[in-house]
This record gives sequence, C-alpha cells and structure tokens, in this order.
Amino acid sequence: QKGLGVLMGASFIVGTVCGSGILALPKAIVDAGWAGIGLLIICGLISAFTGSILGKCWTILRMRYPEYEDQYIPDPYPTIGFRAAGRVGRFATRFCVVGTLYGGGVVYILLIAGNISNLIESLGHVEIHACYWILIITAVLIPFTWLGTPKDFWQAAIMAAVTTGIGGLLATIALIVMVPTTPPATHSIPTFNSFFNAFGTILFAFGGASVFPTIQVDMKQPDMFPKSVVIGIISVLCIYLPISVAGFVVLGNSMTNANILDDLAKSWMLYTVLILITSHLFMAFLILLNPIFQDLEDFFNIANKFSLRRCILRACVVISMLFVALSVPHFGVILSLIGGTTIAGTNFIFPPLFYILLSRQRV
Repeated sequence: QKGLGVLMGASFIVGTVCGSGILALPKAIVDAGWAGIGLLIICGLISAFTGSILGKCWTILRMRYPEYEDQYIPDPYPTIGFRAAGRVGRFATRFCVVGTLYGGGVVYILLIAGNISNLIESLGHVEIHACYWILIITAVLIPFTWLGTPKDFWQAAIMAAVTTGIGGLLATIALIVMVPTTPPATHSIPTFNSFFNAFGTILFAFGGASVFPTIQVDMKQPDMFPKSVVIGIISVLCIYLPISVAGFVVLGNSMTNANILDDLAKSWMLYTVLILITSHLFMAFLILLNPIFQDLEDFFNIANKFSLRRCILRACVVISMLFVALSVPHFGVILSLIGGTTIAGTNFIFPPLFYILLSRQRV
C-alpha cells in the first residue's frame, strides 16, 4: 500500500521534466522565431498524450503478467519494449533511455556548476574556473545518488517542483523589469540550422518519458499514472511559456547565451533565481539518473538495498559523467543532439508504437 499518489507522481514529473528547459528555451524560441512558441505548446500537448499512452502500456503489462504487480521491476521501460517488440524493442528502448538520462545528467552537472560560478562571481567577485566547480559539484552529488528508488526521496520531487515554479516566475518578472532599460527587441528570420537546433532543444525540454515508468512503478495505483502525466505536463507548460515568451519579446536577438540567466540584469531577483534553479537541478539530478542506476544494478545482480556495491557502481557512473562534462563544456550542443535523437524515440515514437503492438497481441 505504500507508494506515490497522483499529485506526488505529478510532482516527480515536474521535477524531472522542468530542468534545463526553463533555462534553454528562451534562446531556442528566439532561434526558431514566432513558430517556436506554437511548437513549444504542440510538443507539450503531444508529450502529455504520449506519456499517458506509456502509462497505459504498463497497465496492460500488469494485467497480462501478474508477476509485475508482486516483484520489483528495475527496468520498466525496456520491459515494455520487450513485451511489445521483443529483444529489438528492449535494446532500442534501453539504448535511448540510457542515452537520454546520461546526457541529461551531464547537462545538469554543467548547469549547476555554471550557475554557482555566476552566483559566486556576482556576489563575492571571486573568479573560480568552471572546471573546478564541476569537480566540486560532482563530489557533492555522489553521496546523494546512493538513495534508493523515487519513493525513497519523494521530498526531492516536491522541492524540485516548488523551486522551479518560483524560479521561473521570478525570472519572468526580472525580464519584464528590464523592459524600460532594454532597446526594442529585434528578430531575424530563422535559418534551417537555427530552427532545427531549437527544435531539438524544445524536444529535450519535454524529455522526461524515460523516467515515467520508474515513477509509475512506485505509485500506489499505477493505473492512475496518466492523470499524473497530464497534470505534470500542463504544469510544466505553465512554467515554460511565460519565461519563453518574455525572453523572446524583451531580448530577442540580443540574447547571446544559451542560458537565459546569463542575460538577466544583476539584481536580487537574479541571485534568487540562481539559487532556486540550482536547487531544482540538484534534486532533479537524483530523479533523472535513478533508472540508469536500477538498470545497471539489475545487470550486475546488486540487491535493491543500500550496500557498498551500490555506492561504488553509482559513484563510477557519476564520475564517468564528470569526464564527459569536462570534455564537452557547452551544454547547448548536448541538448540539441539528445533532443533530436534519443528523446524523439522515448517521448514521441515508442509510447504509441508499443501501445499499438501490445493492443494487437492475442493473449
């Protein structure tokens, strides 16, 4: 009977999905032009639909295979792929899930390090190279990754959802306050490259489906998960739209950085947003990587409980991400790449495809 409720599941979705997107979307909308705003809304609505369909896929599996209700399933999304499309489905799903979450984790490390660096430099005028902050952040994050499954750290979901909601609101207000001192925004015609790079970033902003089945497994009533998805994605859209539109209207082409916080005027609101968004990224990092940890622990036959083997495995994964972050310090490139490849599969292709295949099977 223990597990997550509908609203708590929605909180996990907000905490997972609404991370780097809130920082990168304003620049993406500028690069895509006016069409980017419509594209953002359409992708959000489609993501809510496909997320609901993915939840129904797991409900079908629980009905057909009673053992899934009783035993612990560390890799629910690849399991859906296997039951729908065999080994090919499981391999394709696992590849996309791991690629999405691993790349997302690297982006979060870069953003946390960059935000803290900006905050320290703005407040204390102390310049510390971002590479050193990446090392420090990784060392701080590792012990927190030793927690178990989402239901073991539900507090992180609530904090992630609250901090990103307040942070997005304050960032939008900070943009509006800049109107009197900012020249009128100009907008250039999007090029082929700029539009599709922006499209990849928009897709990445809704890239939480890789974690959805893991959240659903931990719910009291897993068949209610589609409601959590709709509530969660609508909440994410309500956070994304104001800051994206404000950045497009107020700054336009004068926005030169992939991270909107780098273009905000130095004020108490910016410092508050930096603290809130960084706190969100910290919490979301724990949720985001959990499916990878569970999958690897199942592969290496590590029991689902706190142990030295779990700590070593999870630390090794995060350390490997450290080396990637140091090698590719520009998170915008990673956003577009993952958004246009693995997230397109996990969010928009696999859920309806697997649902159709499962529905056509004769039991």
